[in-house]
Amino acid sequence: MSDAEIWSRHCDELIRYATVLVGPASAEDVVSTVVLRVLQRRTLSDLVDPRPYLFKGVLNEARSVARRNSHHMTAADDSVSPPDVDPEVLVAVRRLPPRQRAAVYLTYWRDLPMVETAQLMGCGVGTVKRYLHLARSHLREVLDER
Repeated sequence: MSDAEIWSRHCDELIRYATVLVGPASAEDVVSTVVLRVLQRRTLSDLVDPRPYLFKGVLNEARSVARRNSHHMTAADDSVSPPDVDPEVLVAVRRLPPRQRAAVYLTYWRDLPMVETAQLMGCGVGTVKRYLHLARSHLREVLDER
């Protein structure tokens, strides 16, 4: 499979993921930066499975954007959110740190198994569980205050 085919296969998914992490205004820029960096270093067709590599790249670039902007990333429009989620929950999720937000998005909104979430985030299953635990604790705390 050529790089162009790989890119077209994963483009929409990566943009939705980036939108959750950095919001719609910066999502395409994040994905474009990742794709350019990846293609400068190697061809995607050299990778057995480029999807985790691309997802990890998007997460890392999103974190860099957040550092450059020196504030928490604000996410996302409702097109990447499940339709039946309380708006207050969405606001609380958008305020989570990037890795916790990514774990919530991939595990709960995309309904991916933890093993696949870990693979896409470039970490272990235990780490994903930790991010989810921290996210749930934070969400519980924030939502109990309302």
